Amino acid sequence: MINTYCLEVRAVCPVVDGERDLYQVTVESESMIEVELIISFFKQYGEQKIFQEELTRKAATNLGARVTTVGNHSGVTVTCRAP
Repeated sequence: MINTYCLEVRAVCPVVDGERDLYQVTVESESMIEVELIISFFKQYGEQKIFQEELTRKAATNLGARVTTVGNHSGVTVTCRAP
């Protein structure tokens, strides 16, 4: 069985001072992940400067799942997937 969790996440852009990026996040796992753990993980990055690629990698590692993020940066849509 594959479990899929979808949510929107905001983080501070490390390039444009103070701008908050919005990401569509999909977490996929063969085992159950408590929704509260997913929310807690992403909440800690809500006020931090972090690149989308780094956020995606950290989420995959910490949640033990495949994580895909989609964000728009200066008119360019970026999709990241880890692992």
